[in-house]
Amino acid sequence: MFTNFDIKNARYDSDTIKRLSDYEDYRNLYDGDFTKAFSSTVLKIRKRYPLDNTTAQSLININLFWALTDFFKGFLTNQGITVNVDDSKQSVWEEISKENNFISVLKEVYIDNSRFGNGIFKAALENGKVKIFSVCPDCWIPVFKQGNLNDIEGHILVYPLEIIENGAKKEFKKVEKHHKGYVENEIWTSNNGTFGRLLEEDEMAMFNTLPVDDFSDYWEDFLVFPTKNTTESDSYFGESDYKRCKSIVEEIMLTVSQNSKIINRHANPKLSGSEQNLEMNPVTNERIFPDTDFLKVGTDGIKPEYITADLQADAIQKHLDMLMSFFYILTKTPPQAYGLDISGNMSGESLRKIFIAALSKVDDIKQVSFTSTIQNVVKCAMALNSTPVDSVNVAWGEPIPSDYSEMVATENSRVAAGTQSKLTTIMTLDNVSEEDAMAEIERINEEQNMNSQDGQMSLKDALEQMRNDNQDKENPDTESSNPIETEEYKIVNEKQKI
Repeated sequence: MFTNFDIKNARYDSDTIKRLSDYEDYRNLYDGDFTKAFSSTVLKIRKRYPLDNTTAQSLININLFWALTDFFKGFLTNQGITVNVDDSKQSVWEEISKENNFISVLKEVYIDNSRFGNGIFKAALENGKVKIFSVCPDCWIPVFKQGNLNDIEGHILVYPLEIIENGAKKEFKKVEKHHKGYVENEIWTSNNGTFGRLLEEDEMAMFNTLPVDDFSDYWEDFLVFPTKNTTESDSYFGESDYKRCKSIVEEIMLTVSQNSKIINRHANPKLSGSEQNLEMNPVTNERIFPDTDFLKVGTDGIKPEYITADLQADAIQKHLDMLMSFFYILTKTPPQAYGLDISGNMSGESLRKIFIAALSKVDDIKQVSFTSTIQNVVKCAMALNSTPVDSVNVAWGEPIPSDYSEMVATENSRVAAGTQSKLTTIMTLDNVSEEDAMAEIERINEEQNMNSQDGQMSLKDALEQMRNDNQDKENPDTESSNPIETEEYKIVNEKQKI
């Protein structure tokens, strides 16, 4: 635990050393570099099955760690996120968000949050422009005030720097010591990752870095905003998503690799039989078989047969299914998260039941730190832009989009039952304000009135037409020479007389 800003103490802090070592392991798992992540297991396998004696891969790489992080990254962010600030400054924030591609930064921070247990947003003011970006937590050291996990005194960020001078590469380390309202900058010489000499202020000019960056006129808090997975009360750092399922994934990879090796070994089975199936080689005076994979098993005329393996496929499948079930439980993901067991068109309610554990984890991610951290990031960015805001609201998209047909049926049934107004229904279905919903109801009423009036006019027109027809019959055109019309006129007259 760091309790001061002396960066040279990092090599003596066992907690920081252990944490950064774990980060390296988790990075290897995410990248699929399992030769490093499972080095002891790979070493045992290669001792038993040397690579030069077999064509089968010693350990098949099944990167479920990447799949896990990628699923929750999309589950959390793919439906978008809406950040609302004061109405008069909303357009300013949208411009800052667009310039920094804020949704991309959010995805980067979540990837770190999943694989390391922590992610970091950082805000800065560069050349009069507000910058928001992600920082990998493997260069981050929080400083605790008097060892209190709930009282952060500051943050230290360490970046490697390199310059080429006279054809030779020189290594340096830039150290940012973040305090509330200002940042201290230091440049150190470095040799194989260790700290050397602290550069003087005039020497730092070549890196375009000032000793102190004071921003207290804009923002009186830190520029570093950590996020974390759920953690316990006795730990400040979050827990990686990989920690609980690492051994399960290793066993899955071993099981698949061993069975693959068996299948590959028996793809070209050996032939066994007795000596009577062999041929005499006149040169060596030995009995041989043209196929070098022949195994002699006796001299009593045994019928030749191929040697094959009893793979017990059902038992293997059950074992793999059991291991995958443990993986789903520990990661709070269903098989459908990875495109498995998908059948037909499932309703929104069915999907929510299937993904209930994943949905609870996403809510946990939002509540633990992401929502509050994003609010602080936005407030800081707006303050650095000289447009401070009083309120910031974060609205996350639904991980599973609502089933619109189900919503319409539910809302209409409530209106028909008299338990909900049309106004509330329109506001819910169209996601609009009460004012917009009232305007929509007025338009609906106007259309209904117009349709009703159109129906009445049509009836009047029909009656008027009938009246005109009767008048035409009473006053026929005498000059008409059409015999049919004349005959009809006579018939009408006869009827009138009767």
